[in-house]
Amino acid sequence: MALVLLSSTGCVLEGGGTAAPRGTEQQQPRPQEELPGQGPGPQGELPTQEPGPQGELPTQEPGPQEERPAALCEAGDPSLIACFAFEGDPGDRSQHRFMPERTRDLEYAPGRSGQALRVTEGSRLRFGHDAAWTAPAMTIDVWINPASLPEKERFTVIDSGGKPSLFLVPDGRIRCTMGVERNVPHSIVPGEWTHIACLSDGQTQSLYVNGVEVDRSPSGPVLADGEQPIHIGSEEPTDRDEFHGLIDSLRLFGRTLAPQEICAAAGKNGC
Repeated sequence: MALVLLSSTGCVLEGGGTAAPRGTEQQQPRPQEELPGQGPGPQGELPTQEPGPQGELPTQEPGPQEERPAALCEAGDPSLIACFAFEGDPGDRSQHRFMPERTRDLEYAPGRSGQALRVTEGSRLRFGHDAAWTAPAMTIDVWINPASLPEKERFTVIDSGGKPSLFLVPDGRIRCTMGVERNVPHSIVPGEWTHIACLSDGQTQSLYVNGVEVDRSPSGPVLADGEQPIHIGSEEPTDRDEFHGLIDSLRLFGRTLAPQEICAAAGKNGC
């Protein structure tokens, strides 16, 4: 499923967890229980994990104009639900400081700016349910750089069965679920960075790609029932359908971002 959100006037188009050794998962002192991950403390960093079973994924050194907005995780924005910069750790850098309850086979590589989360088969990053993850209006705002595109199964960016979710699906489509499930055709190029924003105010759901609105449709309420955990890079509840590539600057807002904000997040000039 998916998340993220605030409408305004503008471009409108129609439409730490400590790393565990490979193949193992963190455990509570009691059998079959998992240890929550640590937050990204002021000085602590998670150790680099071993490479995943798949081959090396394409990485991209940040260019001079590819800089993350200075206020990516600005704690002064009360609508910011969660913010993942993935600077060598999976911790949330919003005011909530959500800690992962499960991590496995996480890797980091040069991202669009700084580092990004590299997801391979077997990677796991899960956060527990919290009331902050649900809101009547939401926005998911993220940069992705897939190493390939799905042929049969979907690739998961973020999912939480019943809450807003974002996937890549076969035939070059983006699936945004924010009150209504929409599969929107778009040319995502493997090995290239693409900015995606999926948002809904509970009545209208929109999808922006690289700062431009590419789809708009009627939407039901965003607020979801249930207390499913939040999965990044794999789907809930099976932990399958792993993303194949890099995820960077993932943010979730409890409002719809304005078109100008999405344009700026996508690195466009003149917003």
